[in-house]
Amino acid sequence: MSHWKKLSLKSKMFLAFSSVLLFIISLIFYVFYHSNVNEIKKQTQSLSTLLSRQVDRTLELYFQDIERLSISVYTDSYIQSNLTQYLEGNGVIDDITVKNTLFPRLFNHAYPRADVENIYIYTLDGTVYDYSKRQSMDVRRNGGTEAWQEELDQASKDRFLLLPTMEHGSSGKQVISLVRNIHHIPLRNKIGAMKISINAEAMQSLLVLNSEEQLEEYLRVFILTDEKDVVYDNHHYLTGEKMDLDTSFLNGESPVGDIQWEGGNYLFSYEKSDYTNWNTLILISDEWIKTEQRRIQSFFILTGMLTITVIAVISYFLSHHITRPLEKMMKKMRRVERGELRERMNATGTMEIDVVSRVYNNMLDSINRLISEVYEAKLTEKNAKITALQSQINPHFLYNTLNIMKSISRVKGVEEVAEISESLADLFKYSMKHLKKPVSLREEMAHICNYMKIQNYRFGDRFTLQCDIPEELLTASIPKLTVQPLIENAVNHGLADRKRGGFIELSGRRDGDILTIIVKDNGKGIPPQALQQIQQRLSASNFIEKTQNESEGIGLVNIQQRIRLLYGETFGLTLESNCDSGTTVTLEWPFTEHSLWAEMEEK
Repeated sequence: MSHWKKLSLKSKMFLAFSSVLLFIISLIFYVFYHSNVNEIKKQTQSLSTLLSRQVDRTLELYFQDIERLSISVYTDSYIQSNLTQYLEGNGVIDDITVKNTLFPRLFNHAYPRADVENIYIYTLDGTVYDYSKRQSMDVRRNGGTEAWQEELDQASKDRFLLLPTMEHGSSGKQVISLVRNIHHIPLRNKIGAMKISINAEAMQSLLVLNSEEQLEEYLRVFILTDEKDVVYDNHHYLTGEKMDLDTSFLNGESPVGDIQWEGGNYLFSYEKSDYTNWNTLILISDEWIKTEQRRIQSFFILTGMLTITVIAVISYFLSHHITRPLEKMMKKMRRVERGELRERMNATGTMEIDVVSRVYNNMLDSINRLISEVYEAKLTEKNAKITALQSQINPHFLYNTLNIMKSISRVKGVEEVAEISESLADLFKYSMKHLKKPVSLREEMAHICNYMKIQNYRFGDRFTLQCDIPEELLTASIPKLTVQPLIENAVNHGLADRKRGGFIELSGRRDGDILTIIVKDNGKGIPPQALQQIQQRLSASNFIEKTQNESEGIGLVNIQQRIRLLYGETFGLTLESNCDSGTTVTLEWPFTEHSLWAEMEEK
């Protein structure tokens, strides 16, 4: 009870609404679940009965077709004539004559049927003519009477027998056989017998239950004789074997029920055929019903979760609507707590809350005023420090001093100092003016030459600069100070440890509307880990250059940022490097004549 009192008004209303609705929904789900489970068992029993009748009827139709084939063989005039004449002689020549006569007749009967493995013709003295689907005909003497012959002789003359599945002696295949006596037409005296062997695999295609694919794992279909010989098993394990099952239920009053077999529980249904005298037994494992129960459980759980969600949403909105005025005030106070000092309370129409809102708004106004005063004081102090720092170093003062040094050096005849001073002065001049405006590639190349003059005086012949820039590219417009920093990086980092033989190769080309500048050196290269870090910073779409690492060289990220800001994310700088084999930097941006850019600037 103490916990309940500590809950907010909104939480109490939410829990009350949710509890009532959940109780009602749970009761409804419970009733529906149990009714559905019972209905599944009834439907499974009905399905089992339907399947057994369907299989039984299919078998009857199939063996009626086989019976018609046996009648065709039975009534064949050549077969009737040869068996009648065979009784009159029994020599080898007669056997061969009969064989040669029977072969084309049996071939005509059997060839259209892919399921027929053999047709045997038995004479009364034990001679057997064996026609095989391999289109061969064998003749042999049978040492004794076939086991089925006695039962067949006791049956009516138009009766036939179906033999259960057994293994064919020569091919090893499992076959089902139809046997019947052959009587002379029209005298009706017995002149021989026949046996038609059918490949048992034909049953598989015959009894495919396409509409019951979901049941296949849990369904067993058996064709049984009264002696429990398995004619067909849809899982093929017991075909041709004896079934270890108490089949007393086959003689029971009800064709459906429950049995136990091989450690499992099954729903069964059976159908006995008056035509084949075989039993069709359908077994459906209890696991199927359990699977369906789990499926229903999953459905109800999912539906229940969805219902709970809907109930929670409805309960939330009801409680929220009632407590909304107070929550609005609390939300605005939390925003102010996080630093949003411009947030103000609005009038709600409730006198007490409006008084609190007015006092709170006045307090925020006082805080904002004090913060503004402190901020303006700090900003004024910072600007003063920056102005003082800028006045300490005047770039124009350095530029003028270098020109004075150049003049004095030439007067004194020290030409090297004059050239260095002149180059350094030009460097300062180029670097100080109009940094945001583009320049021609020719101007950038002049700036590079001034830089290299100074470095050549410093390092002598330790490295050389090789330029391969076509004349027509010198008029291209480029961002200022994008190529020279790459030359400086090659000198300061790539070639710093080389005593001789170093070179820097500067080349350019135009591919359609794209200008490509390549700076390549044969220096020490960049270690893989450092190279990966640099490339990650270069590929970042929203980078901001911070402290420059020494391994990154001068302003690579800055150059990348400037190019992308001017021309878009598809252009910029790419870096390739291998340890001890140098570094290659490639710049790409749209080709534009500098004269056109200058005209656009003037306009």
